[in-house]
Amino acid sequence: MNYVVRSGDTLNSIAARFGVPVQELIRVNNIAYPYYIYVGQNLYIPVTTTPTPTDEVDRRLDRLERRVDALRDDYTKLNDRVDRVESRITRLETRVTRLERPAPPSTPPPPPPRPRPTGTPQPR
Repeated sequence: MNYVVRSGDTLNSIAARFGVPVQELIRVNNIAYPYYIYVGQNLYIPVTTTPTPTDEVDRRLDRLERRVDALRDDYTKLNDRVDRVESRITRLETRVTRLERPAPPSTPPPPPPRPRPTGTPQPR
């Protein structure tokens, strides 16, 4: 089968798309080192069966679903962390509010001393 190289194609991506080893693509197309390909180049793809698009789509969907699941797990973990941080902030705000309140008097202040008469002392 023949394939025309498109923008963004690499030997690895073409080989993966058609399930052919990269070295086989290089060999059958006589690509010399450093193995450059260019847009518009015709490559012969040695395949025994025609690749079915559904296999490629299924593979991509599976990869996408795994990525979505991983992102969902990350989101859940981050959401839990945010909840814990919000809880700590609430507790700290409560403590700060308590510390900022004036302390209630524990005992009434002692009465002021009584003034002493300034006259002559009295005998006892």
